[in-house]
Amino acid sequence: MNPIQAQFQTKAYERAGVRAEHWDPSHGFSANALILNQIYRYYQAIYFENPDKFLWAGLARLTGGQVLYGMQNAVKIARDPCVLTQEIVAVAKDIFESLAWQHELFLDDPGQLIEVCKQLSVTHLSLHPYSNCWQLLQSEDSNKIAQGNKMLLENEQKHTIQPHYETIRKDPYANRYFRFTRFVMRNIHPHHRRFIFDVPLGDVTRFEDRWRWISHKKGMWTTWVGLNRKERDRLVALSNEDVVAHHW
Repeated sequence: MNPIQAQFQTKAYERAGVRAEHWDPSHGFSANALILNQIYRYYQAIYFENPDKFLWAGLARLTGGQVLYGMQNAVKIARDPCVLTQEIVAVAKDIFESLAWQHELFLDDPGQLIEVCKQLSVTHLSLHPYSNCWQLLQSEDSNKIAQGNKMLLENEQKHTIQPHYETIRKDPYANRYFRFTRFVMRNIHPHHRRFIFDVPLGDVTRFEDRWRWISHKKGMWTTWVGLNRKERDRLVALSNEDVVAHHW
């Protein structure tokens, strides 16, 4: 790990109040539930450090409500740990370790972040788009800022989340429960619709269908960036409990 990356990843963990060695996806959801709650509060905190630019972080905070809701219900009927609960916790950890340090470094020195991302992209191809994302976020143009955040989201969905979903899909026991995700995937915020209403023949565990739900003209992302700042702030400021319960 690049020393700068390590420094700001440590800073992110400290801000979240989580010790990396305690976050072990192999233990499943219940053993990591408190950590996940802290991580989603972290996204809330980092969003408010720069709410005009950290649109991805605000949405990640609300997405955490669906993760907690889904897992709290999944462990009522599926054993925990199992591949399903292990991989969902691993998704959350991979996203945090991929993007939290970048947000921290952006706050400290955007130019240095862009250079570090360029250096890391030489050996880590999945980091290649990030320098372009953050260059857009440096702009004062709201459209460019939204575009950069959307690039962060697409990379996360395609390269961080999807490999874990493929692992779940290949496990017979985990996939038995995972295949129902398309029916129970709720709207992430109150200004768009549930997956089943937007993509009725789709499969939320496939990137292509999920991205269509996220990015179409009335989808999750489009409606999120279309909100006024006051409404986004209100939603991100909600407690984990209210987000899980959809008490908007």
